[in-house]
This record gives sequence, C-alpha cells and structure tokens, in this order.
Amino acid sequence: MKRIIITACALFLFAGCASNRSGSTEATKSNVPDWWFNPATSATHFYAFAQATKQNPSLAQKTATERARADISSQVKASVQSELRDWMQESGVGENAQALEFTESTIISASENSFQGATPDKYEQARDGTVYIRVSFPKDAVERELVNAAKREEALYNEFKASQAFDRMEKQYSD
Repeated sequence: MKRIIITACALFLFAGCASNRSGSTEATKSNVPDWWFNPATSATHFYAFAQATKQNPSLAQKTATERARADISSQVKASVQSELRDWMQESGVGENAQALEFTESTIISASENSFQGATPDKYEQARDGTVYIRVSFPKDAVERELVNAAKREEALYNEFKASQAFDRMEKQYSD
C-alpha cells in the first residue's frame, strides 16, 4: 500500500512540474512580426528596429519610433567613451597574504543629430500590446546634411574673420 501511495505521489509531482509550451520560443516568436528577425539592409537607407509596450497604444508607437530614431542616430554618428578601472591590493606575507581586486568597465555612447525624413515604414501591434516598428532614413539625406553643416561652419568662420578685420581697422583709426 505504501508503495502505491508513493508511486501515485511521484506521478502527481512529476505531472505538476511538467510545463506547457506557452513559455517556449515558438509561442514567443508568433507574437513578433516576421520582418523583426530579418533586418533590412540597403545601400540607400539606414534602418532601425524598436519596440515598446505601454498601456496607451499611441504612446507605445511614439516611444518605439523615438527609440528607432535614436538607433539611426547612433548608426550615423556616435561618440563613444569607455573607461576601465582596475584596482588591486595585497596585504600580508606568505600564506597569510590577502588580495583584493576590483574591475569596473563603463561605456557611454552618445549621439546628437537632427533628422528630417526618418519615418516609420513598418508597424505592427502584437496581441499583448507591444508595438514593433521599423524606421528608415535615406543615406543621401545624411550626406546633404553634412554638406550643409560644412557650409554653415564656413560661413561662421568667414563672419568671424570679417569681424576681426573690422575690429583691427576700428582700433587702428581710433588711436
């Protein structure tokens, strides 16, 4: 009788610990759009993918769009700073020696660009409310912006030089 009860308890325990497939990869992937795992590459556009889950669908869409734009900004230009701190200390002699060691690595990536034309071109909302979005940005727009920035810098430099020339002339005639 004991053997039957132990066997029955073991079966219940085994059946209770078995899981359904809801947490499996297949179930998770079905919630995600097909294009999410096939990143686009193009000679003419930058692409970025982002997602957001919010109670408000409009806020989720805006959040995902801004995250994707931030990713494109990093693809265009990013300043990266990294720091590695390595600290060691040892005290004592022989078998009584004690060593302490600490290593810390920090990476900061910042990007600041202004975009015109970075627009969402794929959008999907999953059953759980997660918004998946793809934003594209034409590469030639980056080139145009770089040329315009160079022209602005040149114009500012020319204004500065002209201002210096006028200051010299004014100083010369005021003395």
